[in-house]
Amino acid sequence: MSNFFLRTYRLFQQQKRMFWLGLVVVFGVLAFAASTIEFEEDISKLIPVSAENKPLQKVLETANFSDKIIVHIQKTEAGTTEDLTNYATELVDSLTLNFEGYIKDIQGKVAEETALEALDFVYENIPLFLTQKDYQHFALKLNNDSISEITKQNYNTLVSPTGLLAKKTIARDPLGMSLLGIQQLRQLGINEDFELENGFLVSKDRDHLLLFITPTFATSETDKNEAFVESLYALQENLNLHYKGTAEASYFGGAFIAVANAQQIKSDIQFTVSIALAILLVVFILFYRKLTIPIILFVPTVFGALVSIAFLAVFRGEISAISLGIGSVLLGVTLDYSLHILTHIRAGDSVELVFQDVVKPIVMSSLTTALAFLCLLFIDSQALQDLGIFAAVSVLGSAFFSLMFIPQVYKGELVSRKKATVLDRFSGYPFHKNKVLLGVVLAALVLSVFTYNKVIFNKDISQLNYIPESLQQAEKELDILLNTQSKSLYIAAYGNTLQEALEANDVALSKLVQLKNGGDVITYTSIAGLVTSEKVQQEKIDRWNEFWNTSRTDSTAQLLQQSGTANGFTFTSFQPFYDKLKEDFEVVPLSSFEAINTIRIDDFIATKNGFTTVTSLVKVSEENSEAVKLAFATTENVLLVDRLAMNESLLGNLKNDFNTLIYYCLGIVVLLLLLFYRSLKCTLVTIVPIILTWFITLGIMGFFGLQFNVFNVLITTFIFGLGVDYSIFITNGLLKDSTEKTVALATHKTAILLSVITTVLGVGVLVFAKHPALHSIAVVAVIGILSAMVISFTVQPLLYHLLNFRGTKKHSK
Repeated sequence: MSNFFLRTYRLFQQQKRMFWLGLVVVFGVLAFAASTIEFEEDISKLIPVSAENKPLQKVLETANFSDKIIVHIQKTEAGTTEDLTNYATELVDSLTLNFEGYIKDIQGKVAEETALEALDFVYENIPLFLTQKDYQHFALKLNNDSISEITKQNYNTLVSPTGLLAKKTIARDPLGMSLLGIQQLRQLGINEDFELENGFLVSKDRDHLLLFITPTFATSETDKNEAFVESLYALQENLNLHYKGTAEASYFGGAFIAVANAQQIKSDIQFTVSIALAILLVVFILFYRKLTIPIILFVPTVFGALVSIAFLAVFRGEISAISLGIGSVLLGVTLDYSLHILTHIRAGDSVELVFQDVVKPIVMSSLTTALAFLCLLFIDSQALQDLGIFAAVSVLGSAFFSLMFIPQVYKGELVSRKKATVLDRFSGYPFHKNKVLLGVVLAALVLSVFTYNKVIFNKDISQLNYIPESLQQAEKELDILLNTQSKSLYIAAYGNTLQEALEANDVALSKLVQLKNGGDVITYTSIAGLVTSEKVQQEKIDRWNEFWNTSRTDSTAQLLQQSGTANGFTFTSFQPFYDKLKEDFEVVPLSSFEAINTIRIDDFIATKNGFTTVTSLVKVSEENSEAVKLAFATTENVLLVDRLAMNESLLGNLKNDFNTLIYYCLGIVVLLLLLFYRSLKCTLVTIVPIILTWFITLGIMGFFGLQFNVFNVLITTFIFGLGVDYSIFITNGLLKDSTEKTVALATHKTAILLSVITTVLGVGVLVFAKHPALHSIAVVAVIGILSAMVISFTVQPLLYHLLNFRGTKKHSK
């Protein structure tokens, strides 16, 4: 194979123009193809899909788990309730005027006319809002004494300076049925500790006011929410200053946490990577004695990335954004090939010798690493499959391109013509003969026997969030008011039609009522208090007609006429009520419910691709959560979603998949090594250090109490890829030195050392990051890469010599 690359090299040497023109054309085509790809930002794509969790995935894709922004306004000791409502009024006015496009809805402010509209809707459709308990209440009241007392109270209300709401209700509903009916809306989550004051939701002690903002963009769309969040903070600062000493506000919500995470990640990466790049540039320029070396080094990596994105654009059309983010870290593997070629050219080898020395190990390394990454295709997760394809194509593309490109553009100087660098001297040292270092490795191995099994997989993804102190404080204050830290469960009723989902939700509501009455549920928020299925609506209409039969209707009208005349009403004062009792009611379509401005139906009901979900939020104590889960375990078309437990379960499956994946990777690597080397001894010399690297990495992590998580466990594929590279290059160096009496091993070790420096500075520098996820990635990467280097420099040469290899021409080919 080295002859193919040598012939290609000579062809391009003779046709320089063709080389550069072809390079520009190829990069142009790849860039164009890559630009057509679309990005999928749904992090749930990371979760493996199995036959067991497909219904769950479908519900998660459809259901609306709305993450609202809570605005908490509280007054100081010097403040008044009027300060609270004035602050809220200014805030709402500013949000309405200046935040168009960012806000879907603001809840917590109810104008009097809006309340009247809701009451009108309940009155017009009164049978749909009455319960069996309400009918029992009315049955006890429909006697002469009770009707007389009700009529007298109604008259007193009308002649007193009371609100418009009460006066409008009495004229058409003297029994107050609509006022009882509107109580059903409490199931929509109106907290009993809050009440309306000047149209706002204020706590009973008049110290707190809450507003709820529904953002236009999903929590994951941090690029769009960043400007929104910054503007909200600016508005908060201005209003807090204006009402200084009387009232102040704070925010809390998923959008703020997501933006804080994105900003912290960006800040951490900018700070750490800028330092790493500066150091790397100095190291590479000083070592290779050429200012253009960074460009030469990274062009194959860029080529590999473009090839992989273009490949996915053509064959998939989209890529998971999280895959691309993780994959960009894995591109450090591709630098390894460029470093080996550059280092061999720098050593003064002829082009023929360079290709003889590097083609076989680079081809072996890239194929084994690529196939190891492609094992991710066995996991039923779109994001991980995208990651596998992206990484595999990148590795192969950059490996083959570096063999074509670097010899054309880089001409090194003989090391002997200049003073050897520290790296050269370090690489030439026989570490496998250092008894102290071997003792340290042995001690690490012995220690790992007792600690490797202490490494656990942290399935709580919330612990990887970065939450600023201000948001932590806001959450604590809200918890006092709303019990926000009680366990939240979601009840998702689903179906292939709206009515199917609503019928399932009716069943769910009846169970929630029972659970709350039994003390297992603290509170719940369900749209079923407002929107029920057509089946239940018809049942309620039938119940109304059965209760208000002709006999009861006539007797009630007679009693109201008698008591009304006696208490100052005319004979026809309650005629609208008599007409309502005789009205023929019909089921109400969902569109009619959507006309109520006080409630957002789409916070609860969502339809996508012919699949509908109706979602309810349930608050429970930790000790009662299992009882609630058990109650819904066998309910048809109802799924209870515990987002924390769901993450733990599904991410636990991901951990199991990765355990299986390791065996796949090792199996493929062993087969390829046997195919290339055709020697069991060579295969053992190469594969044993890879296994030892994993074992010691786990042992060190267990000793220091470090944990795997969903992010750093993916970086283990990166460690595996580099470990394979290092082992293959060391084996090939050992074989060449023993058969041809060269110093190829020292050159390979120099390239490996540069790779380690590049990786530790590029990824390991994130150990100084404040974001927990980045920090965990860096720690695991540094331990793994350093372990791989130490094992390949010490154990591998020792193992090679212990197996008593004798040089033969067979191994040098």
